[in-house]
Amino acid sequence: MFCASCGSRIDNGAKFCSICGKGIEAKSEAVESTSNKKRSRTKPKPKPKPKPKPKPKPKPKPKPKPKPDIDNELLRLFIGEKKQHYYIRRWSKGLNTWNWVAFFFPLFWFGYRKMYKPIFSIVGVIIVINLLVTVLGIDEVIFNAVMKFAVSFTVGITGNNFYRRHALKRIREMSESNISDVELLKNEIQLQGGTSWKGALGSFVLVGISLLIVMTMLKFVPSINQVTELELDSNIESEIIQVLEGNILALENENMDEYMSKVYTHAEQTTFAEIKKMLSDIFEDFDLAYELRDFEFLSISEQEVKVRVTQITTLVEGENFRDNESIFIHTLKPQKEEWKFFDSEVESIKYLAEDQSLVSNAETIPNYSSYIPTLKAPSMFDFFIEDKIDVNNDGILETISFRGGAIGGSSYLNENVEIVVEFDGLEITPLTLSAENAPILYFYDINQDGWMEIFFETGARIIGTEMYEFTPDGLAKVTTLNGSVEKFTPYEIITSEYNYVFDKSLIVNPWIVPV
Repeated sequence: MFCASCGSRIDNGAKFCSICGKGIEAKSEAVESTSNKKRSRTKPKPKPKPKPKPKPKPKPKPKPKPKPDIDNELLRLFIGEKKQHYYIRRWSKGLNTWNWVAFFFPLFWFGYRKMYKPIFSIVGVIIVINLLVTVLGIDEVIFNAVMKFAVSFTVGITGNNFYRRHALKRIREMSESNISDVELLKNEIQLQGGTSWKGALGSFVLVGISLLIVMTMLKFVPSINQVTELELDSNIESEIIQVLEGNILALENENMDEYMSKVYTHAEQTTFAEIKKMLSDIFEDFDLAYELRDFEFLSISEQEVKVRVTQITTLVEGENFRDNESIFIHTLKPQKEEWKFFDSEVESIKYLAEDQSLVSNAETIPNYSSYIPTLKAPSMFDFFIEDKIDVNNDGILETISFRGGAIGGSSYLNENVEIVVEFDGLEITPLTLSAENAPILYFYDINQDGWMEIFFETGARIIGTEMYEFTPDGLAKVTTLNGSVEKFTPYEIITSEYNYVFDKSLIVNPWIVPV
């Protein structure tokens, strides 16, 4: 060790320094005192902060009672004997699988499977939606069809999964109840599940009640768009009347282009040619005046309008024209943003006397609605029938002879059938025809011009009915009608094959409707 005074080395254990003579202990104390002083100058260590008391641990929540394990056995018990394999197999494939019965009969299916809440929900939604549809004035027919399909499609694609969730929920509720005995639990599951025809019948009853409610709403609940629909109909009526009056004005002015611009363009353009030919003949032979009366709208929509019109047509200049009062039913459809004539039907026609007053049918054309002069041969060969008929409405009866020759070279055809007409001693050239069986002869004024047309039907093996008209040169063929005659009405002949509509010039209307 070293002396603290002089720094000389001293032996261990020496009490004095051999060099300076200083005592080792005193020095040591001094050194120790000095070191103590040094230590006293140092900062005292801070007292450690008390540790915070640990927060009490929250008490653990009691664990929920584990849900019972629902196996396929319990599901089969809930489904019942019918369709067990179907539903188990469908449920094993995924969430949503298709069910055709649920698609076609959604409410019936819910009731049959004892799921009553969806029935009330769907019926309630339907009633509320129909109420809104009625108030808003929406077309309920189209809307209900769309809604029915939407409900059917939704139930069809989600019904199986909905039934599975319903089954699981009901089984779990019963499993968590106070039923401890397993057999009692299974019996309860069978009782709550299965099928019910009473539930299906109840669904139909509920649907019937909802329909009554909806019909009542349609009848008594006002629509906020009702005024708009009435205004729309009124606007369409005004437009149609303008078209009808413009049509009459074009006829009076003999303006062909203006008249044809109001005719609906069909795919068959022969219609235009025939109408033009008819108008050309009228414009060439007559100068007519027209008057429209009594517009009666039978149906109105944005796609079609039917209107009944009374038309008075009088002769201004020309010959052989009889003033008349005719009732037409016109059908108009929009084309190129304009209403145009699509079809016209003659409902009735009455002729006027010279003083323009209406005369009775007895003084003009006989009413053949219940009686049509008919000559029916008893056989195909060797027959003779004679009758007197006023064919030209002049008050004088003409003699009609209908005769068939004897059997000739062929027993399947009689080529010697004659029709003879005598006018007050004047005999028109006989008309010679052929018959395939016992023929029939009809007389009817189809175009209501006062002259009857003749219709020759060859019998049971008929392939057509031949139509003839009286001309200055005798009887002339008009056309051949397919099928046998079934009914005559003014301007129309109904056969077993078609409905034929004629105009005044005996031109067949191109809009022939098959029977």
